[in-house]
Amino acid sequence: MKNPLLVPELREMLATHNIDELQDFCDNTPPAIAAEFLGSLTSDEEWEILENLTPEMRALIFANFDDDVKLKLIAKISPAEIRDLVSRMDSENREEFFRGLNQDKQRELRDIFKQTGEDEESALPEAFAQILLEFDTIIAELQTGEEELTDEEIASEISDEIEIYKTENNRFERVSRTEKGCLINIVNPSKENLPLIAQHFNIPIDFLTASLDIDETARIEIEDNCTLIIAKVPYYDEKNTDVLYFTLPIGIILVNGYIITVCEKSDTVIRDFIENRVRHVSTANIDRIVLQIILRATMQYLTHLKQLNNAANIIQKKLEQESRNKQLIKLFNIEKSLVYFTTSLKTNALMMERMLRLHVLSMDDENENLYEDIVTESRQAIEMANIYSDILSGMMDAFASIISNNLNIVMKVLTSITIIMTIPISVTSYFSMNVILPIQDNPYAFLMIISFSLLLSLFAIVFFVKKKWLVP
Repeated sequence: MKNPLLVPELREMLATHNIDELQDFCDNTPPAIAAEFLGSLTSDEEWEILENLTPEMRALIFANFDDDVKLKLIAKISPAEIRDLVSRMDSENREEFFRGLNQDKQRELRDIFKQTGEDEESALPEAFAQILLEFDTIIAELQTGEEELTDEEIASEISDEIEIYKTENNRFERVSRTEKGCLINIVNPSKENLPLIAQHFNIPIDFLTASLDIDETARIEIEDNCTLIIAKVPYYDEKNTDVLYFTLPIGIILVNGYIITVCEKSDTVIRDFIENRVRHVSTANIDRIVLQIILRATMQYLTHLKQLNNAANIIQKKLEQESRNKQLIKLFNIEKSLVYFTTSLKTNALMMERMLRLHVLSMDDENENLYEDIVTESRQAIEMANIYSDILSGMMDAFASIISNNLNIVMKVLTSITIIMTIPISVTSYFSMNVILPIQDNPYAFLMIISFSLLLSLFAIVFFVKKKWLVP
């Protein structure tokens, strides 16, 4: 990922040779985030910054660059600099980087490490020898993996990654083999098996990776005989103490007469169908079940919105009794959930419009009714989310003003009390000085001074009460 937000600032630092500030930026920023910002620069600019960093920090940032940025960068630098960068990467990142190269680049990188001994006219360093062994092992694995697996071998390899269901008497039943009119549920598959799954079902691997990308927006993509529908569904994560409600993409792939659902989490809207909590469904009618999945997700939005509103009302009552930052933070997290919901609902609505325009699904009378229900419920959910968000924003502003006003009142009362207490302290301070003072020989001097101090304090209290400076 590249982020061009700081490109002007970074280029200005380079132009003014502000090396210290560049080093501070890279040292105080997580390597993954620093790589995002630096990745938007040219290769020459990136290396000019990296070569001023410590070798360890340089390798950490390089490891987090996108693959295309890494390839452009290693094409610009010398073999010795390439060896230094790659050797300082941890083994996992180094392996991932090497596997992502094409065969020519793999051989080129391997030769750079192999020729180290000849360049330095010395024995191959032990660390470089170990890295060279890693590269040889990966190349051998890749060459072995080039042998095509049979369909049976692929099916056996991915059997733990997929669940196959078919409806019998309006109930989902798990079956062992894929066939037309079945639903295949894939939950958080391993990266290693993604190519096998794509090959087995004859679908583009991009359809799988897009469905597993949490930042993917709702959309429709058609390629060859495959159709990908990505819908954003609500998700409740009880383990996340900050934001309990957010949204996830779920990929619905239509291919070869069956439907494939792909999602990162297991307990989403698909689980309602598998556990037979939805009535009148049939995997034989693919078009209808797609609409039913989207409708079910939209209904979950409405349910979660009501739960968020109830939670906000409870927190509001607590804030009315006692204002605490913890409660305000909870309100802020609820507002974040509402923003997630609003954005996802709007992208779902745009996706549904495109679905109708492209005639992705066949529309009989029942499907048209389902489509209209989805549009109606989506509009209601968007309106509810906007209303709750506006109310919550106003509520947070109001409580922030109340907290600020309470602080002002407390400060006003404390200041008034301080002034009142200062009066007797000032009087007694004057009369305790080691100089000749009036009435010092009077036997009632102490009582007269105390009485005078109290009288002045009483006068100040009456004055402050009339001015309402002591009234909370």
